[in-house]
Amino acid sequence: MSNPPNPYPLFYRLFFTYLDPLICIWGAYMDFFDPTLVLSSHFPEPTADMGHAMILRQRGGGMLNFGFVSAVLLRYTADIHIWRIVQFADLLVDITYFWAVWGVLDAQGRLDPGTWRAEDWGSIGITGTAFTVRALFLAGAGVKKVKKMKL
Repeated sequence: MSNPPNPYPLFYRLFFTYLDPLICIWGAYMDFFDPTLVLSSHFPEPTADMGHAMILRQRGGGMLNFGFVSAVLLRYTADIHIWRIVQFADLLVDITYFWAVWGVLDAQGRLDPGTWRAEDWGSIGITGTAFTVRALFLAGAGVKKVKKMKL
């Protein structure tokens, strides 16, 4: 039995099933193998220790999970409910990232965007883009109503 064609705009399909998983794999790789680079995204002079390594490895596993779900589950189904559940779950992760970044930048006295470094802008920009795409999808922007099939 083949899956029905995916009714969502090409942009969302490409973003959620290709780009988002690639970003997750890239993030997991950095979490596993370059923790100092990850920490430098919001700490000007980071010193990675065993605690950071443990937390980042676990975060890397979470990133692999998000990437796998997006790359596999979203290609397996066109069910709007599944797509919305996945994007809402990922949106929660994006929100907690912003909360964490706010706390770190506040503690450093760097909430003013004028004090941000390229590393800060890059990390916030990548997550901000994903957050915006997810929020637009969840708001129904560009998504046609999908008719339910009667059994």
